[in-house]
Amino acid sequence: MHTSMMRNPTAFSWAELTRRIFIAVLLPALSSCSGRAPDTVDTEDHGTAAPRHLAPTSHSHESASETCFICDPAKRDKARLWCREHARYEDRCWLCHPELEEASRLYCEEHGLYEDECHLCHPELQEGGQDAGTSPDGTGQTTAERGGPTARVDLFCNEHSVPEIECAICQPDLALSLKPGESLKVRFASKDASDRIGVRTELVRPTDTESGMRAFCEVQYNLNELARVTPLARGVVRKVLHDVGDPVEAGDVLAELHSVSAASAKSDYLAALVEQEIQQRAFDRESKLKQQEIAAEKDFLDADAAYRTVQLQVKTLRQKIINFGFTQDEIKEIERTLDTSANLAIRAPFAGEIIERSAVTGEAVEIGDPLFTVADLSSRWIVMSIPSSQISRIRQGQRMEARFDALPNLTFTGQITRVDTAIDPRTRMVGARGVTTEHTEQLKTGLFGVATIHVAHDPSGVHIPRDAIQHHEGNDFVFVRDEPDLFALRRVQPGAALDDSVHILSGLAVQEAVVTEGSFIVMSEFLKSRLGAGCVHE
Repeated sequence: MHTSMMRNPTAFSWAELTRRIFIAVLLPALSSCSGRAPDTVDTEDHGTAAPRHLAPTSHSHESASETCFICDPAKRDKARLWCREHARYEDRCWLCHPELEEASRLYCEEHGLYEDECHLCHPELQEGGQDAGTSPDGTGQTTAERGGPTARVDLFCNEHSVPEIECAICQPDLALSLKPGESLKVRFASKDASDRIGVRTELVRPTDTESGMRAFCEVQYNLNELARVTPLARGVVRKVLHDVGDPVEAGDVLAELHSVSAASAKSDYLAALVEQEIQQRAFDRESKLKQQEIAAEKDFLDADAAYRTVQLQVKTLRQKIINFGFTQDEIKEIERTLDTSANLAIRAPFAGEIIERSAVTGEAVEIGDPLFTVADLSSRWIVMSIPSSQISRIRQGQRMEARFDALPNLTFTGQITRVDTAIDPRTRMVGARGVTTEHTEQLKTGLFGVATIHVAHDPSGVHIPRDAIQHHEGNDFVFVRDEPDLFALRRVQPGAALDDSVHILSGLAVQEAVVTEGSFIVMSEFLKSRLGAGCVHE
């Protein structure tokens, strides 16, 4: 993808040199002015055959929907490099590689291939009409033996002094096929160019500590130890006994209500107890008469049914009182004193601290209205947001540490207790939750900080500065200095981020020189060929 003039300018006469300059420089410039992309060709009628070093001529197909490897990049041999500048395979481009040309072989000017391998002109080569691996000139050599499409040709980029298949500037599309640890080469114009523009490197350092992944976090109440206290009957608040910040024990009365419903339930229960006593006496009398064979069987059965009915009624009304929040001791006191007052106590469900209060004396409340919120502050939730790319490394039981700028001298440790099963569609993050019981009296709900999740112990891992990683087409790359003017575009697999560094799972080795300052400049050198600055324009 660079002119033979650049490779060996003394090998031609001045006339030949002038002609090649016109072909290599002026013609591509004129074609670019027409708005035609460098790797496409016209699909109009066949034109006059061009010299062998020119790009394939315009061509057409019998069907308007038909395409070939010249028109359609998807039909090109993936194993062969493509010369985007001259619209042919790199190993058939005599401008880039004049040393490969075989003058004795017939050449298809239209498609930029030798005639004995051009299946567009000779469909029988592809359809099996003639052995596609045998030369039609009777030499007995196969196409592969003579450098055909199945042969591996180790092309060399003389302009950048690297193998063509490793040249990131000439073959930028190959970056998409790199696997972690594989590289392309980017060479600068001079040995001191990278230093002059501020490119700096650092040696990759090993890590033999527990690998940690950072995540933003927020303190929340432990909802498993929080209760919103609401009345179980309608009423009016008579008295408020506790306020926000008060510590309470389980069963402590927080407020008292005047509830007509509670008074009615007490009255109904006491009446049912009286009725039960009456029916029990009647049943006992009928039982004795039955034993003496004095009473009729029907009278005994009626007494038995009435007694069983009132027993059920007593149990139902007793449960109703319990549902209002009365304790067993309070129910016994109601039975003893025949209390039918409208007093209804609102109690704390467990020991903790009142963190919210809305109860006001004289206010009418309905069932379910929140009057108090009680929380056990001996534990807090640490809610984290995890990048979806890291979810495979997070699981319950992992150790975590949380730090907050507002509490610089404290570290809060705990364990992951839950990882969400869904990704947030807006942030593309996964929620995780840890519980801490350390220094919880210092924590405030809503406090933001950074949590470190200890995910694995990896003695073979390495760390690099975060700024060393460049992103391209959804993949992560770093630049490794091979020579003063030569850098390797290396695909890597990043892991957890910790402070200002990133753990690299694969793709780098200890003591390699990674670009940490100016890596975006090296990336720009690589990308300029994709932006239209090809080899000829340098």
